[in-house]
Amino acid sequence: MSAQRESTHWGFWGTLAWGLLIAAAFLAVQTVASVAVVMLANPGAPADDVVPLLIAAVSDGNVFAWSIVTTTVVCGLAILGVVKLKRGSDLRGYLCLVPVGRGTLLKWLGLLAAFAVASDLVTVYVMHRPVVPEAMAPVFTSARPVWLLWIALVAGAPLFEELFFRGFLFRGFEASFLGPAGTTIVTSALWTAIHVQYDAYQLATLFLLGLLFGAARAASRSTLLPMAMHAATNVLASVQAALYL
Repeated sequence: MSAQRESTHWGFWGTLAWGLLIAAAFLAVQTVASVAVVMLANPGAPADDVVPLLIAAVSDGNVFAWSIVTTTVVCGLAILGVVKLKRGSDLRGYLCLVPVGRGTLLKWLGLLAAFAVASDLVTVYVMHRPVVPEAMAPVFTSARPVWLLWIALVAGAPLFEELFFRGFLFRGFEASFLGPAGTTIVTSALWTAIHVQYDAYQLATLFLLGLLFGAARAASRSTLLPMAMHAATNVLASVQAALYL
């Protein structure tokens, strides 16, 4: 029997309850980090200016980068702690942190590339929209230093988001009445919901991308595969932003 099948895990309701707590922590840490960056960048700002500064910070690259880095560290550790609270569990088996073969990796990266090409063609030639989402343009142009934004997007976001959605939540939900297919849909919808900066079309695209990540997770029994796919997606998006902007 594989390590994953032997691993003890939280059931559906336990996973849901802990997931809600981690999600609340995510929002709290992201808010505190954003406020801290804004206040450090504007020392001595009058109280009346704080709210407008925070609203403007939504599209600030520095705030965006630091909020991702901070939540990745804090909430990533929270996930590991919740897993260890379950008696008999082991991190590698619970979160499915197992490598995949080169052939499997290349297969899913090929499917991801096909999805990216099709998505960009529809975006540009059917929807007549720019490849880089409008919400992300000011983020890239205002980031200083820009390398921190790249680290946040290419390493931070894929690490935390995949550990949470395709790792922790997927593990608990998959063994319930949802099954692999239902879990793929639910985790994709939840993952899409945290990207509040995008419009309806971009959210629909993200949902489809999340289905691809979930299918890779279900087929490979590895969270490292969608993590690699997520990182590759963000590399491509960052390169497009650098070239376009």
